[in-house]
Amino acid sequence: MTTSNQIQPGAKPIEMILLTAALLLALTVPALAVPQIMTDYGDQMAWRSAEINAMGGTGSALYRGGYSALYNPAFLPVEDSVRLDGGFSLSQQHEDRFVPLFDSFQSYVSDAAVASNRSHYWQSGFAFAQRLTTEGRAATLGVSLTDRYPFQYDFYEEVRNPQFYPIEDRDIVIEEREMEVTGTLRNLSVGMGVDLHPLLSIGVAANYAFGQRTEVTRLSDNWNEDGSYRIEQEMDLDGVNFIVGLKSALNERVELGFAWESQLKATGKTTGEAHYADPDSSFATTSIALDDTYFRYPNRFRGGLTFLPRTDPRTVFSIEMEYIPWHEMADSRYPGYDNPRNLDDTRDVRVGVEHTFYNGMPVRFGFRHVNSYLDRDTSASLFTAGIGVPYRNGSFSASVELGKVTSVQDHLFPYDSDEFGEAYIADPQARVEDTRFRLGVGYRLSY
Repeated sequence: MTTSNQIQPGAKPIEMILLTAALLLALTVPALAVPQIMTDYGDQMAWRSAEINAMGGTGSALYRGGYSALYNPAFLPVEDSVRLDGGFSLSQQHEDRFVPLFDSFQSYVSDAAVASNRSHYWQSGFAFAQRLTTEGRAATLGVSLTDRYPFQYDFYEEVRNPQFYPIEDRDIVIEEREMEVTGTLRNLSVGMGVDLHPLLSIGVAANYAFGQRTEVTRLSDNWNEDGSYRIEQEMDLDGVNFIVGLKSALNERVELGFAWESQLKATGKTTGEAHYADPDSSFATTSIALDDTYFRYPNRFRGGLTFLPRTDPRTVFSIEMEYIPWHEMADSRYPGYDNPRNLDDTRDVRVGVEHTFYNGMPVRFGFRHVNSYLDRDTSASLFTAGIGVPYRNGSFSASVELGKVTSVQDHLFPYDSDEFGEAYIADPQARVEDTRFRLGVGYRLSY
């Protein structure tokens, strides 16, 4: 059960300024970077808060302030006063692409890097929870604003003359290729949790999703001017779905949490333009306008167990799993509701532990493992850690995360041996290694 202290004179203005700044960040900063394999429908390991992410993203069986409206609203009655959460993160995304290299006898030699990109992005989150009743059954309101499905991704590469190209200047740039995906679907979640019994609680929440996904593909051909083009496409989407949660305490040491999130059908329109260069270096422009655009995200089923051993100071263990049947995903760009892209169902396993020392400082660790919906042989692992520092009526939190994803994917741009010569004969797919390093900070205030 969360407890609150008497507010000290002069403490509240400082803390409210911190939380106000966090809210402004939540409304203004762009979403974090994601691996290219997750850009179609959003990041599978998006950031929520320093406290949550330090424990592997657990929250289905653990109280998370106003963020519980998104994870499991049945845990909201744990709050007995008012709690505000806010924070932001800095993500560094590394992507390296490799193709197999063969010698003149067609024997494998090594993997050769064909593209390497480094990007930095910010993300933020904000949440609020307040107890509504002072007597009888506990009822608590929770509100959160998060980047639910970030699409952010940047790719850039240059094709240079390997001296076999029909010009004399070695290493001259023949082509510049670029792909940029921006935007996110944000979630404004409002939930209510009620205690039915000292050992049983239920909760419901509504999520309003809104945002854009913009994809820009550009190729600048410095050898054949008529080969240059730029294509931009923006999807403007919004929609509503619901969450129903259940909390059950087996005893004072073991708590269970289960939640079901309904399908989200985000609808809207697609606009854009395509520019193609002709031999006279003028541009031909084609407009794109579609009014029946939609993403129908699948149901989500999550649950977990939290163990509170008889220790002093307090220690918390939580293990959870989220099952997502991605075969239900529907995309207006790929007509049909019978899984035309052959997406795979995924299981997201999350483990977190928090130990609080005698001075009130918590230390947190976590692990997360999730499969890819695009490739059954690809998965992502994330190792997390963090610490908390009590300050007045709240606490500062910091988290650090290191994640790795290795996959085999088609090239974003082709390597045409007819155009570039035998030096550019390459395997049709590349081994893609994504490494994410993420730092997060936040502040939690109770009063």
